[in-house]
Amino acid sequence: MGGDASLQSIGNNALPPVRLTDGQENLCRRLDEWHERGGLKIKPSDMFRGAVFAIREECKSNPDRIAQAANSLREILYPFLSIQVKQVSSKRMDAFKNFGSVTVDKNFDESSNESFDKNFYSSKVEPLWKKLNDITHHGVDPQWDKNFDFSSFNKVEFEKLLVEFEKIMNKALTRQLDVHQMLDEVLRINPQLIEDINGGK
Repeated sequence: MGGDASLQSIGNNALPPVRLTDGQENLCRRLDEWHERGGLKIKPSDMFRGAVFAIREECKSNPDRIAQAANSLREILYPFLSIQVKQVSSKRMDAFKNFGSVTVDKNFDESSNESFDKNFYSSKVEPLWKKLNDITHHGVDPQWDKNFDFSSFNKVEFEKLLVEFEKIMNKALTRQLDVHQMLDEVLRINPQLIEDINGGK
């Protein structure tokens, strides 16, 4: 059989499953709950794993893996940020507010007697969404950075963006209950802190 022996047919070699960190697994659980509350059935945790899988070193022979990985992350945000998805009624800041995000109690909105952090959404979530869109579309008509050059965007830069995605979404999907649980866990591990907090009484 002729042809380049270095070329392999798609699907010939099955790669091992993605192993996420504990922090990534925790984020996946929150993402799944966020989508479920929005009435969505597809699990965003699968999309996140898909992004991590696509960017792994074993997939470097895929020339479009960065755009594909970006699209997987983009699809996680898409139902809540795009007006095209009619199934989800709570959009943008409301999507996080309805989830109970701790980022929704920074600035008071007198018109609705409700409070939410407009700055967190506009300075963190929305730029992240636009960056992922630009990469997904291979830099065609970029919305975040008009000078974005997809041809020079590499795996290392995408991995930094993946870390940024994790940090932003972890904060966006942290609820007050989560904060209490984290504090309880810290105090369980180090009960001495309780005495320190109480002034040693």
